[in-house]
Amino acid sequence: MDSTQQTARLAASPALVWTLTLVHHPKPSSIGRRLVLEDGLPVTLGRGLDVLDGQSDKRLSRAHAAVSVAGDRVTIRDTGSRNGTFVDGESVGEAELREGSIVGVGSSLLLLHRRPPFFDPPHNPRVAAVSAGMSDVLAEVARAASRVEPVLLFGETGVGKGLVAEELHLASGRGGPFVTVHCGAVGDERLHALLFGEGDSPGLLESADGGTLFLDGVDDARPALQAALLSFLERGEVRRVGAALGRVLDVQVVSSARGGVAELVGERRIRPDFAARIGAWPIELPPLRARREDICAIAARVFEGVEGRPWLHRDLALALLRYDWPGNVRELLSVLGRVPLEGAFELRLEPRVAAMLAGGVERPDELEHGYVVDRAGNWFEVPGRGRVSLEPRKQLERILRALANAHAREPGRALSVAELVAAGWPGEKVLPRAGASRVYVSIASLRRMGLRDALERTPEGYRLDARVRAE
Repeated sequence: MDSTQQTARLAASPALVWTLTLVHHPKPSSIGRRLVLEDGLPVTLGRGLDVLDGQSDKRLSRAHAAVSVAGDRVTIRDTGSRNGTFVDGESVGEAELREGSIVGVGSSLLLLHRRPPFFDPPHNPRVAAVSAGMSDVLAEVARAASRVEPVLLFGETGVGKGLVAEELHLASGRGGPFVTVHCGAVGDERLHALLFGEGDSPGLLESADGGTLFLDGVDDARPALQAALLSFLERGEVRRVGAALGRVLDVQVVSSARGGVAELVGERRIRPDFAARIGAWPIELPPLRARREDICAIAARVFEGVEGRPWLHRDLALALLRYDWPGNVRELLSVLGRVPLEGAFELRLEPRVAAMLAGGVERPDELEHGYVVDRAGNWFEVPGRGRVSLEPRKQLERILRALANAHAREPGRALSVAELVAAGWPGEKVLPRAGASRVYVSIASLRRMGLRDALERTPEGYRLDARVRAE
């Protein structure tokens, strides 16, 4: 069967097909290349296979291993390679593969899974992803961005709902701001003044006029907040406390929750009429364990701005790919933030990181209450340890001051690397890669001194956990 006939047959089939996706490679830009496996047509994995970009993998043999499909059975056989063939980290001569197996040939790792035969992987400067799942999400975001219906982004904690909400705002082309309401942090006291404004001060809703209002964690909203937001959603109007007249706003409303509308209502986390309003356009984000091909793509995005562009050794990549990530992307970023970078161009599986992956990483939603940071940046307090002074470490003071003040203005807001460079080294001309390295070392120092679980890395930069108090 020639390639044209094969393409036509696969395109006509709605079924998922066995696929090998390149999930780790010496050249990070090659991650995401896919090889569709045909029943009865063995494939030789080697230097001549375009998917493997063999010219960039010197450990790969010319004919390294052969993969065959017979119905639901997929097998691999080493064909006399110099460096061996591995399945889930174990050397094999011949083995049967299962869905989710990680195949190691040369310095490359491939994931065996069932996927649509053809889809367009997202090329997005903000969302690092090569999977079919995130392709569907970003396509749905692009469609929703041109509409006015409220959008509900739902999925497990840490899957990246905040980042996708920002992507939706940018895709909408709205010139107004992106305003976040952390629903779980809004109490009943002065609720209406906070939302609708009072006197000469606009509220959060009015501040989003012409832009996007992001209701983060809407399933944690108290009944009074749900009632107030429902009133706005029904009328599209705000009236400041004490004012006689209201004002109609042009706002795109995006919400995030851990479950879909039926689940939220069934578990009585939100009232049915409120759920019907916010869930007009639901978009589910898949957990990271269902899109493992994105793991190293996210790591590549994290390290691309670091001086020297360090990259993952195959052993570290394999450990990341085999972990289940109950905390999803947020947990992955937390682990990557703890990988030692000093002087390293190949990042190895250090004992500390291996222990994290073996025992599970404490997730941000388990953060102990009681962290306090000084808005002047001179100190912070850690539960059970007391106050930690930063004097006379001026760069750390300036960076903590910037983080604390951003957090005080908008809890959970991340500062970009460029913003932290400007804050930590004012007046200096710092090249982007050198700046990224300086910021990474400074953040690592703050974590070692006690802010390990309260200081998060996000795709946008760094931020303090929303439950940290700034004073």
